[in-house]
Amino acid sequence: MRRLIKTIVILSVIAISLVKASTLLSKPAVANSEWRQDSKGWWYSEGNSYATGWKLIDKNWYYFYSDGYMAHDTTIDGYTLNSSGIWADSAETLLGREILKNISAQNQTFTIKCSSKDVDINNLGNIFNSEVEKLKITDPYDIYNVSNYDLNATSNGFGTINIKVNCNYKMTAKMEAELDTKVKELVARIAPDSMSESKKELAIHDWIVNNTKYDESYKIFDPYNTLMKHTGVCEGYSLLAQKMFTTAGIKSTIVEGTADGTAHAWNLVYIDGKWRHVDCTWDDPVSSVPVLRHNYYNLTDKQISADHSWTTSNYPSAN
Repeated sequence: MRRLIKTIVILSVIAISLVKASTLLSKPAVANSEWRQDSKGWWYSEGNSYATGWKLIDKNWYYFYSDGYMAHDTTIDGYTLNSSGIWADSAETLLGREILKNISAQNQTFTIKCSSKDVDINNLGNIFNSEVEKLKITDPYDIYNVSNYDLNATSNGFGTINIKVNCNYKMTAKMEAELDTKVKELVARIAPDSMSESKKELAIHDWIVNNTKYDESYKIFDPYNTLMKHTGVCEGYSLLAQKMFTTAGIKSTIVEGTADGTAHAWNLVYIDGKWRHVDCTWDDPVSSVPVLRHNYYNLTDKQISADHSWTTSNYPSAN
């Protein structure tokens, strides 16, 4: 069995929702405040001065540069501003951003301030799960490091709710640091900068296949132990491949799907201006003797779909 994507599960849930302005402080209202405009743009006057930084005006958040002019059609501090300068991110997007920020830092416990006004507080479990699933697509290396998490919440009775998240990780920060050092040394040796991207990609694929054995005990999911112990399941193979590709300067991501009907993970690699599927696990079949294949190397969507399935709309097309 080619396994596994270890499912991240919610152990206990109390429904809550994210407040958009949870991390931003509103300036007090100033008499004679008003919008003004000139040929350069809009600003918000405050008496004899003008607003700078984040400002809550008529229930909308805006951002003003140090010279007072309003930002628009851009992203500030990770928050999207539309053509009218209004902060347009949804509560769900902000929740996902807070999840990623804390998981990337490997915080074992963190709290997100929430309000029942932004989303249905009885649906938080589904919202949280949905954001984690999105992050598995956009930021798989960080999200797949989570073994499990649980949620708990308390309310102050005035609409503000604190959601406390407890996370367990597959790799510790120390393990990640050691992996980073080992992978940099390894990539410098087998795929130096003097190589073309296509040759680097091949060298990394072949090294993983030649130096890794499929973990038939289904216990090793993380790239650290896959590298150090030379064994892992498909998640370990694909995470190690992504780590090595990234270190070599090659864009890649991880695809979660099925192969022959069984949960499976592999890589999409952007090489020579095109996305291509690379499945190191399936190029390393379980065998009593070493086997190096390239049957699942740089395949198009059509080619790999013969025995692999995935939600194609979630990932770049490999045509």
